[in-house]
Amino acid sequence: MTNTFTRFLKAKNKPHSDQYPRKPLDSILEYLRFTKVEPYIPKGAYLLDIGTGDGNFLRYLDGNIRSAVGIDSHLTKSVDFGKYRLVSGYFPHDLETGTTFDVITMMAVVEHIPMDVFPDVTEGCRKYLKPGGRVVITVPHPRVDGLLDQLKTLRIVKGFSMHEHYGFDPECLPDIFNRWKLVKRERWGFGCNNLFIFERTY
Repeated sequence: MTNTFTRFLKAKNKPHSDQYPRKPLDSILEYLRFTKVEPYIPKGAYLLDIGTGDGNFLRYLDGNIRSAVGIDSHLTKSVDFGKYRLVSGYFPHDLETGTTFDVITMMAVVEHIPMDVFPDVTEGCRKYLKPGGRVVITVPHPRVDGLLDQLKTLRIVKGFSMHEHYGFDPECLPDIFNRWKLVKRERWGFGCNNLFIFERTY
């Protein structure tokens, strides 16, 4: 645990193109997502991180993956740093690469995606994921939105992009990824968060 937290702090201190606003509690919640997802990313993997923010997860994994691409619509510009690339834009339409990935991650992202956009997202995941590759998703329970709204009002969290939340129900994900194999489903964080892992089988 100490080692992972040290890596997290080092990642936050590395320069990058956009620095997203965070309160200490935002950083703690982000760290918990990172440590939850990391065990499902093989060492030496090619990673695509959708909704990457300022790329903090890629820097956190530095040395444990071969290379990675992160894409986020809130980035002001695309940038390369080391083995990694941050792309400004929406997935999949603004991602232009011939690379296929071992793992795709979406942490605290799907609750921002309109329902009518999901067919493009799942098809994009199929396009950019190697056969047998996996999509790893974390998504909060809808009841968390009310709590975060209160914390944001009290200025305890920054709650970046919370205005995009619309009460997404995590129970919809198996139907959204209905052509994929659900290999893991877990509630964590006192039931406030959900982990889904889908494997590409077609």
